[in-house]
Amino acid sequence: MAAVDPYAPCPCGSGEKFKWCCQKAESYIDRALRLERNGQSEAALAALTEGLAKNPGNPLLSLRRAMLLSTLGRGAEALETVDGMLKTSPNHRGALAVKFRLLQANGDQRGAVDLLQTLIEQSADRGEPAPDDLATSLGATLFRAGFIPSALRHLTLADPEHAAAQRPDRVEAVRRELLNSFQSAPTISPWLKNPYKPLSCPEGVGDDARRRFEEALGWYNQAMWRRAADAFELLSGDPKAGRAAEVNQGLCRLLLTDHAGAAATIRRGIAGSPATTEAVDLEALCQLIDPTIGDDPVESVELSWPVRDRGGLLKRLRESVKCVERVEADAEPGDDVEFSLLDRPRLADDARPNAADVPMILGSVFVEAETLTLQTFDDGRLNDLIDVLTAIAGTTIPPAHPRTKVLGPVSRQALALENVFEPPAALPIPELRKLTAELSATRIQDRWVETPLAPLKGKTPIEAGRDGGYEIPLRASLTVLEAQAPTSEGVDWPALRARLGVPQEPAIDPIDVVLEDVHIGRLVKVDPHGLDDERLVKLREIAHEWGLVDVVTAASREIASRRRLLEREGFPTIGVFTDLAVEEAVRGNREAALGWIAKGRDSEPQARRPVTAPAWDMLGIRVRMMLEGPEEWAPEVAAVMGRYESNAQAMQTILAQFIDLGLVELVPSPEDPGRYVADPTILYNILMRYGPRVQAVGGAPAGGGLWTPGSGAPAGGSSGVWTPGSSSSAPAEKPRIIIPGR
Repeated sequence: MAAVDPYAPCPCGSGEKFKWCCQKAESYIDRALRLERNGQSEAALAALTEGLAKNPGNPLLSLRRAMLLSTLGRGAEALETVDGMLKTSPNHRGALAVKFRLLQANGDQRGAVDLLQTLIEQSADRGEPAPDDLATSLGATLFRAGFIPSALRHLTLADPEHAAAQRPDRVEAVRRELLNSFQSAPTISPWLKNPYKPLSCPEGVGDDARRRFEEALGWYNQAMWRRAADAFELLSGDPKAGRAAEVNQGLCRLLLTDHAGAAATIRRGIAGSPATTEAVDLEALCQLIDPTIGDDPVESVELSWPVRDRGGLLKRLRESVKCVERVEADAEPGDDVEFSLLDRPRLADDARPNAADVPMILGSVFVEAETLTLQTFDDGRLNDLIDVLTAIAGTTIPPAHPRTKVLGPVSRQALALENVFEPPAALPIPELRKLTAELSATRIQDRWVETPLAPLKGKTPIEAGRDGGYEIPLRASLTVLEAQAPTSEGVDWPALRARLGVPQEPAIDPIDVVLEDVHIGRLVKVDPHGLDDERLVKLREIAHEWGLVDVVTAASREIASRRRLLEREGFPTIGVFTDLAVEEAVRGNREAALGWIAKGRDSEPQARRPVTAPAWDMLGIRVRMMLEGPEEWAPEVAAVMGRYESNAQAMQTILAQFIDLGLVELVPSPEDPGRYVADPTILYNILMRYGPRVQAVGGAPAGGGLWTPGSGAPAGGSSGVWTPGSSSSAPAEKPRIIIPGR
């Protein structure tokens, strides 16, 4: 440990000066750190224990010991150490922060959320900012654990009460990167990402109840959700404020990661209310977070048999038309081997089947060293699957009943919507997407409607629609399903709603809509054609922020039709057409994608074209990389590089795109770890294998240019772009690119 100024704050986090807090422990800490750096963790732990024997209860020794125990995988002992310290010093900030980290490391996210609430309350009571660094760390952990609403809210913990400028640069940079990444994830439902606002105090509430309601709202806005939840719970019995208080209590519990409690209280708050879009959206949220899987779930099971002849078993499985091997690229001989078990023979690679003819995957088969295992669902097909698999295996396994292990329950809705199939290997992307949509539509329109659902109290959608009284949960279910592309693309939604007696979701009038006030899941209902230029651009920005692919595409299509907007000074024309081209490429529509690029080029004002030309060229390469093999697009990469060899600014654009596409990798400079250089090995290898033989193309000015194998050193030495095999001026230890201008 570097020498600490005796009059500096103690590193233990107590707030005391080091001299009067933990200075007596300095020698033991130093010795423990040296031992730990040398890999002698147990000896380091002994040094800390010795120090505590001489200085009982020393905070710095205790905390360091707890952290070392955690590193050694002894998380329970680490928590015991910190808890022991907190018994005597319950408000010790350093101990609370270390306990927070330990709870995260041990996977106790609910405990970490609760402890952070304590820290937030203490900070607020002292008039200090919330602990942003801890909130950012917790937000990342919660997102990975599936607590999406709470994760996003923790990442915006200090906004807007505490300006970003008050945070350390490192914390703010990490926070923004995580928030942008999580918010824009297109696979996360908008009903989980939407920033729900608590309900205002209703009219007619008594003065005392109104005061307490407003106080609870204040705590909610300061991120003191635990206090707010308790306050709203006390108000839930009020005849006027009760429903709003229940909803708000549910939103608090949502942010505290109590999903079961959140769903229950929100539903109490909207029970009996009119079927407004707000009520439908809250019910949709509840359906997504509610861990309840119904009274009659399906069991996920694992069946296993001993193996007599592993080689023979693998041979029989590989020869069976009802099995498909899942080959691991880095598999070694003797590794476990996985197969998918099909309900019918697999199709030829070049087949073009109808949806009704596609094999469905009924289970996963694993061949281990001495065991054959089948993982599937006990939904009435189990005995048939056992017969099929044992017939394939033959005498390679003994004729014995399999050992059965229950893995856990699965909701019938999840199973009804499951769409796992085995398409022909050579099926083009557009046809695969169409097939996926058709099969998903069949599951929704034929199976899901006949499945008992927990939100419908065990009724099927058909029964609920016939009996009445289920408009809110039915609309919520349909709204969430409809938003799940490509699952929803083949469904006739108006016909399905009519079949269930459910009204269509209302359109949103674009004339006077305030986009920021619309639930992000309903932005798809806004017709971009009816928006003025400013709100149209805003719609695209919001859709990008929240990963709303359909809304981005619709807004970009409308923008592409407004030439006056595209020709504005500084308008990101290429961004709009990138949206459109990439979306078509994702769908496998090569000509449509390239058509959008051509239209985008034509939309650029003549004066901007020389500057933007490299970006358009690289967009074309990006689309071709999505749809073609390197033998098709690598020659175009070489052509683009040659086209702009003497244009330093263009080469910077191209290099940035190479990095984004993964053709060039950024690595720390061996000479200066604070500086990054770019390693072009991947690009070089692709060009050498698939591209034309490019000879020296020197002549680029200092600060830019690209040198291919055999070319001379760039003027200015280190500011050019280098590939392997260039002149001896290039660093010998590893081929790399020095990024111009950085």
